[in-house]
Amino acid sequence: MPRKNDHIQEWTRLTTRTDDVVEASLLWLRTQRLAAFHAYADAAISLIEEALPAYLERWGERSPGPGLDPVPVPVVQIVVPLVQQHHVAADHHAVAGQVREARALRVRGKALAERHLTDVQRAEHWVGGHAEHLFAEGHVARAMDLLVWADGLLCAQDLRLVAVGVRLTHARLLRELGDHDPALLLLEGFEEWLRAQRPGEGRVRLESGPERPVGDLARAVEAEQRFQLFQRLLDLKAGLFGDIGRYAEAERLYRELRLNVGPFADLQLASLAWRRGDARAAGELLDALAPVFENSGVSGAPRPSEGPAKLPPGYPKGALAFRRTAYCLLRARVADTSEKALAWCAEGLSTAVSLPQPELEWKLHAARARLLRSAERFTSAQAAYGEAVRIVDRRRRVSTGLRWDNSYLAERLPVLHEALDLAVERRDALTVLGLVDTLKARSFAARLALLPVPGADAPTADERELAEVTAELNALEYGGVKGEPGPDAAARDAGIRKLQVRRRRLVERIRRNDPRWRAVTEGAPVDLEAAVGAVAERVWRFAGGPGVPDGRGRRTALSLYRRQGRVVAVVVSPDGVEVGARVLSGGVVRALETYGKRLRESAGVVVDRALDFSPAFGVALEDLVPLRLVEAALAADTLLVAPHTDLHGLPWQLLTALGRPLVRHTAVGVLPNLTSLPTLDQPPARSVRVSLFGAPDHPEHQGLPELVEAKGELRDLESLYGSERLLSRTATGARADVRTLLGLLDRQGGPGTVLHLSCHATAAGDDPYDAGLHLADGRLSITQLAVRRVRYDEVVLSACSGAQRPGGTVTAEGRVRLVGDDAITLVHVFQEAGAAFVLGSPAPVGDPSARAFGLAWHRHRVGGASPLRAARAAACDLLDDGRLARHNWAGLTGFGCR
Repeated sequence: MPRKNDHIQEWTRLTTRTDDVVEASLLWLRTQRLAAFHAYADAAISLIEEALPAYLERWGERSPGPGLDPVPVPVVQIVVPLVQQHHVAADHHAVAGQVREARALRVRGKALAERHLTDVQRAEHWVGGHAEHLFAEGHVARAMDLLVWADGLLCAQDLRLVAVGVRLTHARLLRELGDHDPALLLLEGFEEWLRAQRPGEGRVRLESGPERPVGDLARAVEAEQRFQLFQRLLDLKAGLFGDIGRYAEAERLYRELRLNVGPFADLQLASLAWRRGDARAAGELLDALAPVFENSGVSGAPRPSEGPAKLPPGYPKGALAFRRTAYCLLRARVADTSEKALAWCAEGLSTAVSLPQPELEWKLHAARARLLRSAERFTSAQAAYGEAVRIVDRRRRVSTGLRWDNSYLAERLPVLHEALDLAVERRDALTVLGLVDTLKARSFAARLALLPVPGADAPTADERELAEVTAELNALEYGGVKGEPGPDAAARDAGIRKLQVRRRRLVERIRRNDPRWRAVTEGAPVDLEAAVGAVAERVWRFAGGPGVPDGRGRRTALSLYRRQGRVVAVVVSPDGVEVGARVLSGGVVRALETYGKRLRESAGVVVDRALDFSPAFGVALEDLVPLRLVEAALAADTLLVAPHTDLHGLPWQLLTALGRPLVRHTAVGVLPNLTSLPTLDQPPARSVRVSLFGAPDHPEHQGLPELVEAKGELRDLESLYGSERLLSRTATGARADVRTLLGLLDRQGGPGTVLHLSCHATAAGDDPYDAGLHLADGRLSITQLAVRRVRYDEVVLSACSGAQRPGGTVTAEGRVRLVGDDAITLVHVFQEAGAAFVLGSPAPVGDPSARAFGLAWHRHRVGGASPLRAARAAACDLLDDGRLARHNWAGLTGFGCR
């Protein structure tokens, strides 16, 4: 039987081990040596997972003497710093280039937190650091979800002070994404609440010793927490005000901060002065800060005779190194010579090596690139721009939703444009190609590159809610009184608007949380070598069909970027890569503007003669692209076009080139960018089967005209394919409803299959998530397609405006200015969901023309032509026939690469 003496001895050993852990942790914090951390972590983990459990199992709650706790230190007091220090040590490993070790430490830290801390303790002590790590690694949605979870849990437990800290982290990350309004909204009310504890008032010295009453100590700790949170809040709020140009309010807050953080507030005031264009005032403030930040001296910078100024009382010493990078950046911006500015850039980047700060690093690289370009050191400037672009693009490797994808890019767009302009000037075609692809529909290519995750087809709670919201919307929109006057119609319209807002928020969250992103650690890179190689392949990997000698052919690609009155063009061909730029004449600019306006006004409704762009406005491809590049692009059997902004809406097959429609020269395929090419570049099946769906019945009040030709189109296709090639019974009339189409998408398809849809469509307009297909019982929205997997290789959208993109500003969790050339149309959502090829149109299509073109495409496809060659043959058939006016079908285009 265990004796009391044994108990005391074991207790003493346990106490000694606890003391050893504390000493080891202090040594690690003092030296910051990774060997010291591992010694500390090994001792702490064995203590909490082996020694303490063994002691409790042997002795239970008994203690060796009166007044003693059953264990020397509560487990949580060891676990909290241990988990937090795992983050710190992982950062050290990452800086040293030891990525695998860093990842292992983060995994172990997370496991320790989950085993030994409650949900509330994790929210209080672990979530902030873990969310920041996830954010830095590009898992933006997971980071934000974690912070929202912690915020709600802490507020439910009435731990408001800790919740403020979580909110501050959340708002700071939103600021980094460029989403300023929601960040400011998160901070509302907290300034007044924290200000109740005035800076410096009621703060008790914590060094007063254990004789201080417990109540006083608790109040002192809370006062210190409130004080520190108040400083963080003012700093963050001032930064947000500065970002959006509210300089007076930002300056007021920074001046208030000077009372307690002194030089660091002055640094922000210097940044504010520089933003306002007052470089002299910024320089004077920086001169005054030199004793604080120039402890090692910088080449070309003044060296103070005295040591660094003393930090404000209570201010973290690590903040000095962190802010020093920002100081170097500002010094570079206000330096009076380029040599000094370059020296400051080098010093800032050197500081960032040991303390990575991507937000400052890309700005330092950009500043260095501008200086080098001014000095006509173009090769070095382009390399510096390349580093800036690499850092900027790292977070764009996965989608963060329409709102954040664009808000993040907006601030960084100027440096990308500068890099592009320099590469064009130097005629560096490969660099231009890489930059253009980086700027265009980046997340589209990344999403295509990711494989489906097992189990991801099971709907999430958000997806189930989205289905419910969509069903409610359809019930309201197809309820029979929409558009009629009276209180019922007004209430219905209000309900529709409310549900649309809810739907936008849901789909943004769903797309950010796509389970495929969870497998991303290093991201889906812009693999231009693979893309260029795929384009430049001299022969097809499969027979090309009728009209191609020996079934072999060549293809080229034309990547376009429109900016500041000109179009930058890159041609990729088996002969190499070539770049050029064409300045647009005033007449061409007006033609593009008028055409875009007509396209938006007629979306899904009116077939306008102006939709046949070249004959209507007298603009040919050589008016948009240098002639030599046009000639190079047409020297192949297939041309792949990657347009930009309003160029996406052009009728590419019928665009005039060298005096005749482009389709008379070559087969034409359209892609959002060339990076998507390797994934979409699948040899199509020679023999195909089909699912036919369309000609739905519509309620009269919807005002949708009957598709007279659609039923005939589907009957023609049934005859063409025969019963042996039909995957299922053709769905028409009342059967052409949402449930039936979702069933086809979920259960049909496979290699060598085509889905043909013949119905009305709503284009992606001010609310891109409102785009969809009009069916018998409602609308299948783009949001429902965005969360599915499509198993059909090819999709034919015999519908109006399925490829029309919104432009300018759209609605997605608020107003969003589109700057990233996003792929957000029905066509692209089908491709994101798994289809390698989609036939669609950015413009309305006449009913008879849709029938004729669709039947011709299927006839050539069944005859063995590839999807793009079938689209070319169909267009040439209609041109040769001449009975159907071109503007009635001008927009029909193949979106794909084979």
